[in-house]
Amino acid sequence: MFKGRTNEIQLLNGFYEGDTAEVAVVSGSIGVGKTALLQEFATDKEAIFFEAYETTGKHQLERLAQLMGVESLDAASFCEEIANRAASAKQLIIIDQYPNFVKADPEFDKALHEAIKGSWKDLPIKLILCSDAFVLLDKYVKGKKAIWNKDISLDLQVKPLGFYDSCHFFGDASPKEAAYLYGITGGIPHNLSRVAALLGLEGFDGFGLTPISGDDKLKEITTRLFLDKNIALGLNPEKIMATELRELAYYNYMLATLAKGLNRVNQISAEVEKPKDVVVPYLNSLMAIGICTKDTAITEITNRKKTRYSIVNTSTLFWYKFIVPNYDAYISGDIEALWGKVEASMDEYMETVFIKICGEYLADRSDKNMLPFTVEEIGNWWVNDDEAGTTDGFDLVSLGKCEGKSATIFAQCYYNHEPIEVAQLKLLIEKTKQLHRQGDAFYLVFSNAGFHENAITISSAIKNIMLITLDEMR
Repeated sequence: MFKGRTNEIQLLNGFYEGDTAEVAVVSGSIGVGKTALLQEFATDKEAIFFEAYETTGKHQLERLAQLMGVESLDAASFCEEIANRAASAKQLIIIDQYPNFVKADPEFDKALHEAIKGSWKDLPIKLILCSDAFVLLDKYVKGKKAIWNKDISLDLQVKPLGFYDSCHFFGDASPKEAAYLYGITGGIPHNLSRVAALLGLEGFDGFGLTPISGDDKLKEITTRLFLDKNIALGLNPEKIMATELRELAYYNYMLATLAKGLNRVNQISAEVEKPKDVVVPYLNSLMAIGICTKDTAITEITNRKKTRYSIVNTSTLFWYKFIVPNYDAYISGDIEALWGKVEASMDEYMETVFIKICGEYLADRSDKNMLPFTVEEIGNWWVNDDEAGTTDGFDLVSLGKCEGKSATIFAQCYYNHEPIEVAQLKLLIEKTKQLHRQGDAFYLVFSNAGFHENAITISSAIKNIMLITLDEMR
């Protein structure tokens, strides 16, 4: 069942408009829903949807000819056939896993590009090249040396769904349950659809999974997605990386290091026992395929001393925080031991998930003009304690506008078991003195456990303090 992707469909529809030939590139990691998105987009259109897999060029063309209902094809006759069809109706051509075609038949790639620039130029032909192999897509399509580099009208990277779209897959789960399920699935449609099937949601019975029963559904879902290696319904991030990278040993070690909270280059270098000039290229490779990101303090983006790295997807973080450090239990099938590790560190893990959800809330409410300010940029800010090897700062800092003037929004996100008290509000305001703010200041406190009456009283009297609960965000 197709859910969400309103913005992506809108962008593709914009690309589809017009009566001249254009090229779009659609990329995204395995399981993120590229194929489902393109199938949904192509539903009411005259489209050729071809998936290239690793085989010879001759075999690719034989398969393509069969799909098109013609006797045989080579590169030239394919381009001619499409041109003939475009004379009477707009043509949509989608080639999934396109690098497999280029590797098998470079001449087809050249002929297709020549057609877009020449014989197809003034015809209503829309070509979409798609792949989940970031490195190969950059090499053959998007990179500086690729022949398509300057001819791409739409470059669409499909990312995991956000919290709000992901909640469609969680049925009547409580806000706290939904936050956890969003964390372990990472908003990845492959994972989300299997959670929906396990919850028995209508439209997801095609996966052949027996819906779970009983009160401990979070444990059961986690077990079936990740903890039980014999079931393993969830995407394994190591297998995804193996399609892009060689020799995963140090990549795995670095990701496990990041999952422990060691996120600065010198910390990573010390942990993996590799010099910094070796660590940085490894991190760059992980960033190139969307596994990691580099964070800088929002008001000090050129300050190299304030640079740290983090794992992008919370499902990947779950794997390297809980599975990899307890791999013996995973291999031996000791699910109870693994779940014990998850429960023991769940609040720590959920802090990261909660901050991500809070950032989405800010962006969503700003876009809908539901806040007293608009958000133009969301990041964070921190100070390093080199002696202790720790950092302290804000969970989120946003730059925006209020009544046409600059505004700075400071936020702390508390995922704990006790309501937030007025002392924590004062701590947030006091901490802002460390940072030179732009214009008016707003103070936001997010809490999954609500707020004490004294905090509510204070916030109601001061207009620039906002208290937001997880229940409100769901």
